[in-house]
Amino acid sequence: MNDPRPDILTRLYVVLTLLALLPVLVAAQLVWIYVSEGPDLVEQGARQAESFVTIPAVRGAILDRAGRTLAVNAARYEVALDPTAPGFADRAEEFYAKFARLTGQSAARVRRQVDGRSSRQYVLLHRGLGEAKKEAMDEWGMPGLILNPGFERRYTYDRTASHVLGHVDTDLRGTAGLELQYDDILRGTSGRQAVQRDRRGHIKALVGGNVVAPQHGQSLVLTLDLVLQSILQEELVHGVEEAEAEWGTAIALDPATGAVLAMANAPDYDPNRASAFSTAARRNHAVTDQIEPGSTFKLVTAVAALEAGVVSPEDSIETGAGWAVFGGRTMRDSHAYGTITFAEAMAKSSNVALAKTAQRLEPGDLYRTARDLGFGQPTWIDLPGEVGGTLRKPDTWSGTTQTSMSIGYAVNVTPLQVAAAYAALANGGLLVQPYLVAERRDAMGRTVWAAPQDSIRRAFKPETAETLRPMFEQVVAEGGTAPRAAVEGLRIAGKTGTARLATAGGYTSIYRSSFVGMFPADDPEVVLLVLMHHPKNGRYGGTVSAPVFGRVAERWTGVQPVLAGRTSTSDALPTRTVATLPDVTGLPQPVAAQRLRTLGFPVAPEPAPATEWGDAWREVAVQHPSADSNHELRRTVRLTAVSLDEPDVQGQMPDLVGLPARQAVGWLASLGVTAQLRGTGVVTDQSPAPGSALPEAAVLNLHFFP
Repeated sequence: MNDPRPDILTRLYVVLTLLALLPVLVAAQLVWIYVSEGPDLVEQGARQAESFVTIPAVRGAILDRAGRTLAVNAARYEVALDPTAPGFADRAEEFYAKFARLTGQSAARVRRQVDGRSSRQYVLLHRGLGEAKKEAMDEWGMPGLILNPGFERRYTYDRTASHVLGHVDTDLRGTAGLELQYDDILRGTSGRQAVQRDRRGHIKALVGGNVVAPQHGQSLVLTLDLVLQSILQEELVHGVEEAEAEWGTAIALDPATGAVLAMANAPDYDPNRASAFSTAARRNHAVTDQIEPGSTFKLVTAVAALEAGVVSPEDSIETGAGWAVFGGRTMRDSHAYGTITFAEAMAKSSNVALAKTAQRLEPGDLYRTARDLGFGQPTWIDLPGEVGGTLRKPDTWSGTTQTSMSIGYAVNVTPLQVAAAYAALANGGLLVQPYLVAERRDAMGRTVWAAPQDSIRRAFKPETAETLRPMFEQVVAEGGTAPRAAVEGLRIAGKTGTARLATAGGYTSIYRSSFVGMFPADDPEVVLLVLMHHPKNGRYGGTVSAPVFGRVAERWTGVQPVLAGRTSTSDALPTRTVATLPDVTGLPQPVAAQRLRTLGFPVAPEPAPATEWGDAWREVAVQHPSADSNHELRRTVRLTAVSLDEPDVQGQMPDLVGLPARQAVGWLASLGVTAQLRGTGVVTDQSPAPGSALPEAAVLNLHFFP
């Protein structure tokens, strides 16, 4: 039997030899890699250790039309902690106590946050820490404390214009209002910087590393005026409280351009703490709510009727006892007006009269006018969430749709659409697009975009607007439906609206009450709509919304020079009816006439233009009536000049003191005397003296009185 041990030993030697050669082979391979691929691998390793950190872009600010900051970024810090950092455990209780005092919470709550963390080495404790508190924490020298810099959005004036501005989330992304509409433009684009991480994940600067600079967000310059906005918001809140309404909304437009001067809702909210308010409080009713407008829609009926030529302001309409049946449905007025003109029907808001007028129209006329005025389609204002309303086409109308639509039912609109339609009435028939952003500026303050100034289309003829505006002025006068919108000295035109709220089961006892108007009525600078939903203390637009309009208009005229300059004062001095009539005989006609007109007396015949030193400067021989100490100003003074054939027997130097240089020179020239002037202005001294013989030349000293 063969001995197996030699074979086993042979195999063992072979294995041991191979094992001994393995390190040599590995070493040889490493040498080969180092020589052939070493530089490439070193570069690849450096790239793997290299990383990038984000350089955040600064979100653009939002400014009012005067450059006042409404929304801006503020430096804020995110507070985090690494509880495993050496030395933290010994000072943990100290940290909990200090941090609790700094942030206004209990030490136990901070401890629970740390103990209940999901990550062993990281826990987020607080967001939005201010600069002053951050500096205080720096002084603690607390191990494991992590302060990450960032920004927080601040709304400078809290609730003011909150529904227009909107708000952002914790990541500074817009979630409502202009913050959402212009989020991409405001946010900008973040940059990045190359850094290097060690094997523990610590970051250090990388010399020569790639840097991509951030593109900071653009700022928005609005059409809103902070002062006007504050007044409107304050008066709307007061009006909602006074009327005990569920909510209210108001919009003010520049009718020439469509620029939104102010937009408010009540209740409002604070965008700095948006999450603390209900969704209802954050709702912008001006653009998101569809309503049946009621009588404010009678503008459409009036425009359609005048444009079609089926009615004129003086046409009489029989309204009977204040009710009439149309298509089997009874329509009522608030009072029995009997026979009234179309102009009176607008002032008194007669439903019966407007429905009868609408019956004279072709269905297409009323529908087309409503479309031309922007109903049934969005205004495309630069705000999110706008609805377009509902305007049914004539081929879907029932037998009562046209008469119902004529008084603001059977149609759904937004408050902003109504304001835009009345802007067309104010500007002469042009439909303009409402807008809020006037300019966009880059981070250096340079204007990179400006809103174009243009109209959408002509909705009706300028002559129609000129005919209608006086009718709407009567709405605010005594006998109209909105005398409480009147402001003394300011011409206002407008229309009330009162509509019941419709549900699936029919109309309820809930009302929406509105007033929309413009001022000054002769050439409007402002169109303002005020609407209340479900007022409990009153229900008519003239008693609920019109007073808010009036208070806003009155306060706005006090802060807007362009409006104040067009407001007549009720404190004017009493008008003079009599004055002393001077004796102007012997004076040249131009001098006599000007002296009389300065005192308020009309003169006839009007003297010929005194452009030449000749006949026009003949003296007055007779005046009628003669000089009188108590003469009526309305009576004309007739002047008769000396005859051309009458010889000059006076031959004396006239009294020129107080006359303007031109008149003095003209008078002397007509007498053949040359005038030498010293100074400018009016004559204060003369040589020779009055009554002296006429010289060849006279010296006149002049002085300018500012």
